[in-house]
Amino acid sequence: MYRAYLKAIFAVLVAVASSASDGRLQANRSKADELCPDQEVYTGKYRNRYYGFSIVIPAGLKGSWNSAPCAKADEGLCVCMTDHGRIIPLADDAQIEAYTGFQMEPEWSVEDHEKNEIDYLKKRKDVEQVEVLSSEGFRLGNLKAKRFAVRFVEKDKSMIAERVVALHEGIEYQLILHTKVDRYEKDRREFERVIASWRLIPRME
Repeated sequence: MYRAYLKAIFAVLVAVASSASDGRLQANRSKADELCPDQEVYTGKYRNRYYGFSIVIPAGLKGSWNSAPCAKADEGLCVCMTDHGRIIPLADDAQIEAYTGFQMEPEWSVEDHEKNEIDYLKKRKDVEQVEVLSSEGFRLGNLKAKRFAVRFVEKDKSMIAERVVALHEGIEYQLILHTKVDRYEKDRREFERVIASWRLIPRME
């Protein structure tokens, strides 16, 4: 997730955002006691019109901001980075992440993104025993995608990361499940619901 923030710094300008979750850059002169978007809790359908996608947060779960923290400026104005998606916590060591941003490597394919993510895991000092469990062509909505799952040991915990990556008109769309091995089958059911709900929607730039 932190690597995604670093990529986003080069892709977007710091902007002023309202508490609306449509992902556009806009200003909202709210009252000082109103929450910024990164402090809100989100349920149900989430639309990101800046990057052009939507998901449904499964019933009983809650989503949170998936971008750099906002800051309060004068008169209660919230200053935020572009809205890149949502994080859906499942447990202390488990979450679903919807992330999107502009492609930093426009010549890359979904296969290149898969290789990059696996190589990154292998290079991390706090990660061991990286093993690819599955890798297949996939469809995210109507987009060609890549879906792959990797098992590894992180800080003495056996983990699985499953990821769906799609590319469209210079934008990278990702859905990610990060969970412990013993929770994987349970959490994967929620992940499937999020995947099934994903839609490409018109962008409002």
